[in-house]
Amino acid sequence: MTKEIRALEDNKTWEFATLPHGKTALGCKWVYKIKYNADGSIERYKARLVVLGNHQVEGIDYNETFAPVARMVTVRCILTIVVSKGWSLHQMDVHNTFLHGDLNEDIYMKPLLGFSPTSPHLVCKLKKSLYGLRQAPRQWCFKLAHALQDYGFKQSPLDHSLFLYNRGRVFLALLVYVDDMMLTGNSSSHCEAFKVYLNDCFKLKDLGALKYFLGIEVARSSKGLFLCQWKYTLDILTETGLLGAKPSFFPMEQKLRLSADSGALLSDPS
Repeated sequence: MTKEIRALEDNKTWEFATLPHGKTALGCKWVYKIKYNADGSIERYKARLVVLGNHQVEGIDYNETFAPVARMVTVRCILTIVVSKGWSLHQMDVHNTFLHGDLNEDIYMKPLLGFSPTSPHLVCKLKKSLYGLRQAPRQWCFKLAHALQDYGFKQSPLDHSLFLYNRGRVFLALLVYVDDMMLTGNSSSHCEAFKVYLNDCFKLKDLGALKYFLGIEVARSSKGLFLCQWKYTLDILTETGLLGAKPSFFPMEQKLRLSADSGALLSDPS
């Protein structure tokens, strides 16, 4: 928690100010998560500060919230091109993604317990977006898009999460899903140079060759790419408590006849 607060302060996420008359300060809470390695061992403990954005008022605290994410058909197209061209495939991750977005609205947050300001009358005025805010994903997309366009990328009109770089004989393609990025191109040196640029703009984590993206495990060989969703399926079964269920060749009972008059009425039809 102390590391998270220090990172937020270094990022200048907020400044202490007096709450203006008529304004309401949003609450906040801590969300804890355990990150695991591929072998199941614990990688690290993670604490994230989240604003209670469910108390935000539309038109006052936020306006637009839509943010594009990569479509699966675009992922398949990129992978097909990579196999046919023999290009390298890179994966990257941005640390504290939503903390980079700039806010256009005046939003105030209650001080954190244990990390209170010197004066009890002060609150935190948010200067940058924070996890939990309704507009946080959209502001991050704006920030990233501007950084990519400054480098020379153009946003695809068919899929706004796809950015293309085409200068001379150099071609790069970047696919973005919130903070996960997939990069490919016909020049490995230009891919590395772009990683350096992106790391200067944001704190970047280079994950090397693509191994896992949007629930798809990727393994590369001389014959091409092998895609598998084994881990994704196990995660769904574990989350729903059906990991030990008996398998069936049919998704439902065979020769089942349904009637509108049979069965118990639902207490909540919605």
